[in-house]
Amino acid sequence: MHIRRWLAFALIFAQACVSAQPAPVQPALSLDDARAQSASGKRLKAEAEKLYAAEKAECHSKVIAINCIDSAKQRHTDAVRKADALQREGRLAEREARRLAAEAKDAKRQAEAPAREARQREDVELYREKQAQRAAGREQMAAAEPAKIESRRLKLAAEQAARQKKLAQRQEEEAMRAAKAPENARKRAEREKQHAERTRKIDERARQYAETLKRREAEAAARQSAPVPSR
Repeated sequence: MHIRRWLAFALIFAQACVSAQPAPVQPALSLDDARAQSASGKRLKAEAEKLYAAEKAECHSKVIAINCIDSAKQRHTDAVRKADALQREGRLAEREARRLAAEAKDAKRQAEAPAREARQREDVELYREKQAQRAAGREQMAAAEPAKIESRRLKLAAEQAARQKKLAQRQEEEAMRAAKAPENARKRAEREKQHAERTRKIDERARQYAETLKRREAEAAARQSAPVPSR
């Protein structure tokens, strides 16, 4: 029962809102408002169906339900008609809003056409200028290519000559070292012999010094241990 009363109140309120809406389509409606109006009509229609089902169930519970069902059916028909009208007006307003938006977009595009065409012409001129600069650059590179090739050839020849010179110098140095190798070996052997002789003499002097020191220590010890003659 509470649900039926709530649905009846909602339907009455919706009908009042529908009655307040003007019949002709308002071009001033925005696209969002038009969509909201269409959705509101759909929602009111669903509420009318729920209310009608609830009222029929209540009428069937009565002993005499002829007038009750007729009244409920009439209310349902009126509510559905108004909901359909609201939904239809919303759809018409949505189409009108779309049409106006498309016309505004087309008008804006036409108004911007001169500036857009001017930018396109500037882009074409800029592209042509860049292409001309690139072509001139390629021509300059082609004209300078023989000189670059000759410069690279001379550089490679100079590098090759420098490598040959270094190689010849290295070979000459190796030949000189090979020629001096026997003399260097003899001198090295002589130096080693002299070093060995000096080492032998140093060791000999050290041995002699150690023997002398040992003898002196023995003599000193003998003198200390000898008895002192009496007077």
